[in-house]
Amino acid sequence: MDEMILKLDEINPRHQLYFGSKAANLGVIARNCQTAPGFCLSSRVYYNALRSAGVLKEVIKVACKAEGGSIDTITAASRRIKEIIKGVNLPENVEQMLEAAFRQLMGEGEGIKVAVRSSATAEDLPSASFAGQLESFLNIQSFEKVKEAVINCWCSLWEPRVIHYRFQKGIEQANSGMAVIIQEMVPAEVAGVMFTANPLNNSREEICIEAVKGLGEGLVQGTTSGDRYLVKKDGLYITHREMVGGSPYLTDFHIRWLADEGAKLEALFDAPQDIEWAYNWGDIYILQARPITTLADEEAEIPDPEDMTVIQREVWTTINERFPEPVLPLDSVIVKTYFLSLFLAYKDLGFSVPLVDWNRVEKGVFPDFFVPPAIRMGPKRLIKIFKMVRLDIAKEWQINENIFNKYLDLLKRDTLKTFPMEVIHQYLEEALKDFQRANMFRYLMYIQYGTIYGALSKLLSFLYGDEGKELFQDVIIGHPQITMELNVRLEELAGEINKNPQAAGIVIKQETDEIEACLREVPAGEKAIEEFNSFLEKYGSREVSQGLGGVAADTWQERPEVVWGMLKGVLLQQDGVVDYHQRQLERRERAEKRLAQLTSRGAGRVLPLKRWIDRLVVYARKYTAFREDSHFYLTQVMPVFRSLFLEIGRQLVSRGVLKDKQEVMYFNYWELVELLDDVYNYKKVSPKEIKETLAERKANLERRRKLWLSRNLVVEGDNASILNGIGASSGKASGICRVVLDPRDLSKLKPGDILVAQYTNPSWTPVFSFIDGLVVEYGSALSHAAIIAREYGVPAVMGVKGVTRLIKDGDRITIDGSQGLVHQEGK
Repeated sequence: MDEMILKLDEINPRHQLYFGSKAANLGVIARNCQTAPGFCLSSRVYYNALRSAGVLKEVIKVACKAEGGSIDTITAASRRIKEIIKGVNLPENVEQMLEAAFRQLMGEGEGIKVAVRSSATAEDLPSASFAGQLESFLNIQSFEKVKEAVINCWCSLWEPRVIHYRFQKGIEQANSGMAVIIQEMVPAEVAGVMFTANPLNNSREEICIEAVKGLGEGLVQGTTSGDRYLVKKDGLYITHREMVGGSPYLTDFHIRWLADEGAKLEALFDAPQDIEWAYNWGDIYILQARPITTLADEEAEIPDPEDMTVIQREVWTTINERFPEPVLPLDSVIVKTYFLSLFLAYKDLGFSVPLVDWNRVEKGVFPDFFVPPAIRMGPKRLIKIFKMVRLDIAKEWQINENIFNKYLDLLKRDTLKTFPMEVIHQYLEEALKDFQRANMFRYLMYIQYGTIYGALSKLLSFLYGDEGKELFQDVIIGHPQITMELNVRLEELAGEINKNPQAAGIVIKQETDEIEACLREVPAGEKAIEEFNSFLEKYGSREVSQGLGGVAADTWQERPEVVWGMLKGVLLQQDGVVDYHQRQLERRERAEKRLAQLTSRGAGRVLPLKRWIDRLVVYARKYTAFREDSHFYLTQVMPVFRSLFLEIGRQLVSRGVLKDKQEVMYFNYWELVELLDDVYNYKKVSPKEIKETLAERKANLERRRKLWLSRNLVVEGDNASILNGIGASSGKASGICRVVLDPRDLSKLKPGDILVAQYTNPSWTPVFSFIDGLVVEYGSALSHAAIIAREYGVPAVMGVKGVTRLIKDGDRITIDGSQGLVHQEGK
């Protein structure tokens, strides 16, 4: 057949422009599921028929004149247009092709009836859905009636409500064509609709099926009610049955079969679907499918950590700590790289790792809705441990670092930004693959030595109780690492600035975003700025908020006011710069001596406890350094990735695709690749569609941000004087608390304050040199902040639910980092 008419299974996505989304969807269905046979008449037939009759321009003119008019005006225009179209005849060649296709369809059985349905091509627009507005004609058996139904389908394109809908959506009347589907009707015993996301509660985890006896038109139109079944997607369990009669219209087998077809179609169309179906003689037929456009945003169900495995809970805690708010869509590729690397590392080390659903992450939705897999110990685990502990962690990581440095150096070259965006993307594609390889290697080491670190902690607590817990914290500190080096360098910078009282006064007294301008006005200011910039050149890749970095996350280089804010606190220390390294060594030596005494007693007289524990201590020290150093090293690539993605954004702006280069952050990686492919191949890109997508993404992101931030708002015992958390760094401290909800607030911290925050970030740790305590809503004893707090000897309590709401800025509190308690004075 000519492409004026195509069988349903011949219609591909590329035909959507002329056959409409309904027919294109039926093409997907016909190739992947069982559906009734049929064919579709292209919208070009509609245009050619009206053009041949010389009425196309008149139809459009009448419609456009009605814009902005009353309902009566639109109704009058509709009436006139339908009169014009009903006077149009099908072109002779098209009528012959249509009749041949119809006869072929009717020749496949006795007493066959067909349905004639409209498929509007304007539905291709993302905001357009004419569901329920266009006509369908059923139970047709003669060719004359088919011709009549085709003309009536064309007329339905000009119903008053449809014309008004196009005006509302900004769809050009001239761009609205009509394809027509002719499909055999299934003599249904049972029929109905299926929603692959439950419209009653917006859950994407449930499939809702409704069924009636006979044809399902009444159910679709809302004039009839039938059975309702709810099916859980995971496992296809039937969770609810609601029947209008004494027995269900479908057996459990057919309910699950239907749900499985629905899940398959949702995956094929990559969106929740509204599906019409029919059941006849033991077979299920899918009649049509369309996206659910009225589905409200799903609210994330926060899982109960108590129901998780130990490792699953650790990953969930990390997610809560490291992602204070939902990521921008482009960062989904970084998120997937991090966590896929982690899960693959666990699997490689002999753990049991269930399959992970990456669908939402790939679409740019994280961390809400993401539940880490229930990772468990596998049978090969112990063998892997003994093999890994023989490795030299520093040497192995250095090899890995050298390999990755080649890509990093290449990406840093300024000449790369002069390349076309398609070439930049190719470099990014390769770099992301190598970034995943480097991350997986990091996690292989991290898991192994983290296991030893945890084993030492538990062993000392088991042998020596609370004293063993404190000895563990002191005996592993003092190993050289990048975070402590950075903090010491910041203290040295403060010391240099402090040599000039005028410069120091400016840093202490001025607002953080005004410091640099004020320094330029004094003689010693230029030197202070030069030293500050030198510091940022080496350490400026530190992320300000998102704890695992990301291409959309701001860095110190981009937010220097955050670093100036931390410098304020360091300068305010009355005792000047403290030699924390010397203090750490003294604490460690005392712990080593005490541990030597304890391990020489009791069981230590028989067993080589000291030798075992000494070896574990060496690995635990290396672990803390490796964790900090490797994190800092890998996040250095983020600003480089960011600059290259923004260069792609700039080139898209120059081609008129985007308005601002930052808009590139609102596309997920796979959408961006597709967009680049379209631009590269000179395919038509709709600025209007992009504008709508961006507006929707921004609004949805803001809504998700509020939901994610409020996930711990319901807290029992709001008036309790003592709050419970996890003891992460031993010791007690009393003082004024400063509630920090944004990195900019770090500037209000003063020596002796207790920092209270929803989360912490490795880049915040310079303030640990002058605060007296730390209380955090999310996190654990293995958090970066907890590790650095132990290095500084700062008491810390992690995982205190709702603490930033329960404690007010300026309150006086006492914390016990050993017991994990926060006491609110005055309550």
